Amino acid sequence: MKKIIIFILVISFSCKNRKEKLEYLICKDSVQYWNYEWPRERANYHGFTFSFDKNGKVTKYSFSKVKNKRWIFSDIPDTSIYRWEITNDSILIVMGTKKKIIRYTEDTIYAIDIESNENVYYTRVKGNLHIEKFPKIKIIKDDSLTGKKVDIKPLNI
Repeated sequence: MKKIIIFILVISFSCKNRKEKLEYLICKDSVQYWNYEWPRERANYHGFTFSFDKNGKVTKYSFSKVKNKRWIFSDIPDTSIYRWEITNDSILIVMGTKKKIIRYTEDTIYAIDIESNENVYYTRVKGNLHIEKFPKIKIIKDDSLTGKKVDIKPLNI
């Protein structure tokens, strides 16, 4: 019985320790940027980059590999989904999507998407990020009720 209790304690400490190591690896107590790769067409041309901060916040960027530029990509209006976390069983949850971490190095995280069962990986971004802002676009259209010109404001996400 004593051996079983010791075994359970060792396993529980090693799981917590791995979780803490992964959390530190991902954000380094500040903000870190990771390119996300998954099987798809045109993978040589575009992808996504995620920034992970120590408070569990995620920012998603569209990444042009040809131009080596990034733009904030906000395809989900609900900002509460822009979160990340690591569970005790090495599951990385990014914006509600779960990935099982298989192995990792200082600059690469290999995982399996739990829903699609696809192999995916994250690589740490080094050097200049080349993050650009989208140009402001002013859209004016006729109001269908009054016929007056109306300035359409983009969503502030």
